[in-house]
This record gives sequence, structure tokens and C-alpha cells, in this order.
Amino acid sequence: MHWILLAASALAALWMGVHAVIGGRECAVPLAQDRKLPEVVRETTLFCWHLVTGYLGLMALFLFLGARGSADMALAGTVMAAVTAAIGIAVPPLRRAGYGLLPQGWLFVPVAAMGSWGLWGV
Repeated sequence: MHWILLAASALAALWMGVHAVIGGRECAVPLAQDRKLPEVVRETTLFCWHLVTGYLGLMALFLFLGARGSADMALAGTVMAAVTAAIGIAVPPLRRAGYGLLPQGWLFVPVAAMGSWGLWGV
């Protein structure tokens, strides 16, 4: 078992849980209840929220499989974390939203860093 990749997997799983619980309460539930939005906008956005939940779960799973010795899975999970971090860090300034409102990208920097570090040892 590769402990750095296992830690990356656990952190990714934690962020998936935060997304599901806190994101569900703060974003998905109010969105689902918003009848002012056009139905296609509301339902498509909720669908994307659920896709992200699955994506984060796969990231954690791939890193876990990497911790068990699969370098390909470790690479996939690490790339997912790096892309998530890059998009999450780039979007707030582009949207003029600020990191106080959208800090999520920074959560995946340590996941990507631990994944990269772990890949050197797989």
C-alpha cells in the first residue's frame, strides 16, 4: 500500500463528502427548489452537480487503486485532481467572483500534489 496515494484518496473522498453534504445543502437543494429558473436550466445544472459528485468519487477511487499499485489509476486520479484544481483556480477571477465565494479549486491542489508525489513511488 502506497501511503501518500492513500492519503490523496482519503482527501479526495473527504472533498466528495463535503460536496455531497454541504454542497447539497447550500447549492443543490436551493437550486432544486428554485421555480423561477427555466426547468431546463435548473434540471441541467442539478444533473451537472450529480456528475461532479460521481467525478469526485471516481477521483478518490482511482487514487485508492493507485495506492494499491496501479500506476495508471494513480495517474488518472492525479490528472483529475490537477484539472479540477486548475479550473477551480482559474474560474473565480474570470467570473470576478473571488476565492471567498469559490475556494473549491484550492482544495484539490494538495490532492494533485500528493498524487504526483505518490506517482514517483508507484
